[in-house]
Amino acid sequence: MSHHLARPQVITLPARLRLALDATVNLMETVVAPLVVFYVVLMFAGLHYALIGSLTWAYAAILVRVITRKGPSALLVATAGLTTIQVAMSALTSSAEVYFLQPTITTYLFAVAFLVTIPFNRPLIQRLAEDFCPLPAELVKSAPIRNFFQRISLLWAGVLLVNASLTLGMLLTAGAWSVPVAGTASIPFFLAGLAASYIWFRRSLRTGGYALAWAPSARKARSVPPPPLV
Repeated sequence: MSHHLARPQVITLPARLRLALDATVNLMETVVAPLVVFYVVLMFAGLHYALIGSLTWAYAAILVRVITRKGPSALLVATAGLTTIQVAMSALTSSAEVYFLQPTITTYLFAVAFLVTIPFNRPLIQRLAEDFCPLPAELVKSAPIRNFFQRISLLWAGVLLVNASLTLGMLLTAGAWSVPVAGTASIPFFLAGLAASYIWFRRSLRTGGYALAWAPSARKARSVPPPPLV
């Protein structure tokens, strides 16, 4: 049989709803919740308690993961470590601007790390992606998927540079309360990056002779009748 007539190998990913929920939980506990905790406590109790609140959230999220035996994601552990440094530096300077300046610098460093790790067998962006959507080992070793991670390393380095630059510019001109505005302004860039990543991923699968399938949701799986007894 000729190569172009060969049937593609099917790669089954978790159910769409499950994947979306997992990604949402990861982003909520590592990005959204720490910001909300900091600003709410800052409004009602001041900077000192806001720093304590953000640090408490970071380690409480890890503790919950350990207790539920889910295991903290690499992104969550990194967030807790960075939050510890943020809080220590901000407590020493008594400045909310310093608290937000550090993650902006970290965003620049992540962008550089994405670029530097492109030649590696397992680029940094691949390790982070596995927290949201684990892929079969044989798939990530294939040439098309390796090329895919190299492309999106470049893509997300650009997205992070735009995000960090927006945040830094508004932080220096309008103060700490402008950070949520900068984050909102960055949303279209993140959405565009996600869309481009998904399109490249589908094309890379086709190039490698793979086809993408989604596992059925729990509700659909229960509704499928069992095979007849023979």
